[in-house]
Amino acid sequence: MTAVVLLTCVCACPALAQTANPSAITCGIRQYTSHSDDSESPFGEDDLSYLLAYEYHDGKAYWQFGVSYAPLATATSMVVKVESVFTPQVRLVFEEGMMMLGIGVLKHYVRQADANHWSDLYWEFEAGLHTSVSSSVDIRAVAYYTFREWGDIGNFDTSQIELGLELSYRF
Repeated sequence: MTAVVLLTCVCACPALAQTANPSAITCGIRQYTSHSDDSESPFGEDDLSYLLAYEYHDGKAYWQFGVSYAPLATATSMVVKVESVFTPQVRLVFEEGMMMLGIGVLKHYVRQADANHWSDLYWEFEAGLHTSVSSSVDIRAVAYYTFREWGDIGNFDTSQIELGLELSYRF
């Protein structure tokens, strides 16, 4: 299933029309929710992370390659206090009018006092609204839903939706 989704996404992008300003730099902020059923999540309720990403736009879709940084994470599932979290991430996002819908894959690098470690890969869906402030600047409001396994999608819980804001500059 995963291979089919990724293959479809990769094949869909080149078929879309070329964009005038294909590159963009994006910065953003994300507010996390507590995932009590996920012992690997380093985040607690209302933790924040800061995103820096490069985007390649092609028609009505774009790839986003980024890393987020959380200077503090307060998950109660972690035995040792988390000092910081770096999260490399890749997303494919489709836009239509003001709406956007995407899928991404992420992996946390968790820094703790006694040891550092990588989490397993996990997935996220994102949906949101964007508006142009000028010909090269966009603002986005995004909702994220993360999950570890594709079989977990049916266990959707609205209390685990995370929110974010992004500012994008196209060049």
